[in-house]
Amino acid sequence: MTSNLKLNLLLGIHSHISEDLFSNNNGSNILTKYLDLVEALEKNQYVKANIHFSGNTLTILDKKTSNFTSNISKLLQENRLELIGGGLFEPLFPFIPKEDRQTQLSLMNRLLNHLFAYTPHGAWTTEFAWEPSLAYDFAKSKAQYTCLPKEYFSLVGLDEIDLSGYFVTEDEGRKLSIFPITFSVEDLIKEFTPEEVIKNITSNSEQNSLVVLFCHDLNQNNLQWLLSFIKLINDNSTNIKSNLFSEYFLNNKPQGRIYLPSTNKFSHNDTEAFWKQSLLDCFEANLLHKKMLRVSKKINSAKEGKSRFKVIKEMLTQAQELLLKGQSNDTYLTNNSDGIYQPTKRHNAYKNLIQAENLIDNASRHSTKWIQVSELDYDCDGNDEIIVETETNIIYISPHMGGTILEHDFRPRCLNVTNVFSEEQRHKKIKKQRNRETEAKLTLVDHFLDKNTLLEDCLSKNLKHLTNKIINPYLVEKIKAKEETCKVELKLNTQLNYNNTTNEVELIKQINLRSGESSIVFDYSLVNKSEKSIETLFAIEFNLNTSTYLDPNSYFYLNGNPQNKTNSPHLDSIEQINEIKQISVKSNVHNLNLTISCNKSFHVFRYPIKLIYNEVDKDESIFQGVTILLNWPLVLEPNLPWTVSLKQDIETTLDYEN
Repeated sequence: MTSNLKLNLLLGIHSHISEDLFSNNNGSNILTKYLDLVEALEKNQYVKANIHFSGNTLTILDKKTSNFTSNISKLLQENRLELIGGGLFEPLFPFIPKEDRQTQLSLMNRLLNHLFAYTPHGAWTTEFAWEPSLAYDFAKSKAQYTCLPKEYFSLVGLDEIDLSGYFVTEDEGRKLSIFPITFSVEDLIKEFTPEEVIKNITSNSEQNSLVVLFCHDLNQNNLQWLLSFIKLINDNSTNIKSNLFSEYFLNNKPQGRIYLPSTNKFSHNDTEAFWKQSLLDCFEANLLHKKMLRVSKKINSAKEGKSRFKVIKEMLTQAQELLLKGQSNDTYLTNNSDGIYQPTKRHNAYKNLIQAENLIDNASRHSTKWIQVSELDYDCDGNDEIIVETETNIIYISPHMGGTILEHDFRPRCLNVTNVFSEEQRHKKIKKQRNRETEAKLTLVDHFLDKNTLLEDCLSKNLKHLTNKIINPYLVEKIKAKEETCKVELKLNTQLNYNNTTNEVELIKQINLRSGESSIVFDYSLVNKSEKSIETLFAIEFNLNTSTYLDPNSYFYLNGNPQNKTNSPHLDSIEQINEIKQISVKSNVHNLNLTISCNKSFHVFRYPIKLIYNEVDKDESIFQGVTILLNWPLVLEPNLPWTVSLKQDIETTLDYEN
């Protein structure tokens, strides 16, 4: 080893505390690791670090610790620490609109300036979700550089030996420098001790070469390794020069110009990509993403004065912050069991987005009661959806997917009642887009089943349908909207396979909403168009989530009386109930009661929705919600209509959260 070797080392650390993680764990245990890291940096005077704290992390640390902010400020003043900017709420930048990218970046800069009187020079690319247009966005926010895994550079033909230093890229003439990340702590810790890493990088590097080493997750295991590594850097300061990104950037010229492609391959934990591709692989992620885009469009239109009504500035500011919170990457991740599959994370995202939408809509309306209907391709699948909005409810109806409800936002509680995830095994390679018709858990799914169908058939997923397809496209017969009411009428002509013959049945479904009311009415009419009678079990499926976890104080009850619990009332129970006209679920979590009532007696098959996420231990699962399958054994006589009317109602105090 050369005794006078001055290896340039850029030590980077990324840290992010998700909102739900802090609330569901012992806060002091989470905060301790950050305090330990700062203490290590204070003790080892020859070590310089480059840290990206997410906006949420900085806010929590500033509020919950007594000296964190002052200690960080001291390190900044001594030029021993650089804070890296980025998106305030850790968004996946390719996921969000360009207008919101600038807002996320500028608000993060503002937070750093507020807490530390500091202006960052670099920006963090969340989860390394890169696409070329980000060069323009970052440069416009005054960021001079970012860093990406070395694998990105291999895509354009650069070998690892060529990656000492940084490169310049541009988009529309806006320049951004990119540092290749040479090593990650997550990879090194699997094979090497800190001592071995120090020995390897000092022995195998040329004089004055650059090594960028990043820790992407400050968990307890990584922290202990990192603390030992920091001490070793300090002890080897004669051979290793610890740098800040800004110092190296100012004192060294770039290696050249480069254009890196977007890719779905690289993330810090070596899993398949989750961004963009996840919108194909995961139906629920796509719905949440399109909800975010819709709310963003409303807010940005109001900001630009394009909305029909003048929006109060303070409400607009609040709505924008809620939107940005709803863009946090925590919820959109599909590469582990801690992202989109977690009901609490999805609920938090929907809550922020619905609350933001509430603020914009309330500010832009002159009356307290209103209703609005839109037809557009909401989920971008090539088929139009119908969106009905009132001051109480927003429902997204998909005629193409059986006249089902893709999303039902109950606005007084900022709650998406249909926030469920399908039962399936996760953590496996997805080779093709999921079959939405059989796997997605939608609401208002209509079934023509074999007359002998049992609850056990539902649990074993062995339902015998009389139709060839489980979900058929419905025709939109009419949409009738007045000042305070809306009726959406859908029609299906289908063939039932009964007694070895094909029989035609006409189904007409009408969805009714009224402004000022929380209830939704569903009217059905079935007509047997064939010449012979048909026996079937007609069923209507509701998949609901009124509690984001298995709350022991939430339960099912009958006849509008919370004291009249069902025989097996808990959310994770399985039960069949016969000959009732009303069933309700009490949500202690969201302080509401959801009731489904009917003008005719019905039977109920009820069971929990649990997502299995471990291939080895199939007993591990995440509670997602409940399936309520209302059903009627019918004999459909030729040309004799059978009708039924259902009402779904939600009772709660109509106060908007926060």
